[in-house]
Amino acid sequence: MFGIKKKKRLDPTVYDNYLTDGIADAKYNFEKAKLSEAAMFESDADPRMIKAQTAIEKQKYFFLLRAARKRDITASWHTAFIHPEM
Repeated sequence: MFGIKKKKRLDPTVYDNYLTDGIADAKYNFEKAKLSEAAMFESDADPRMIKAQTAIEKQKYFFLLRAARKRDITASWHTAFIHPEM
């Protein structure tokens, strides 16, 4: 009525899977940023920008971890904890 539609609710298990995949991606990006930070300090790039990018990736990762803790999600180990660059 009146053109107002109800939003479809996302299934909680599907959302939990999206969240765990997002955590794995964020962990991989954070680990890659830490490795890049160590390698790029030897170049002529601005060190503040390098540290800022690493801090952004860290905050994204910890934000998703807090969201998972709030939802009381437990997940198995992901492949993001393995360093593919090494």
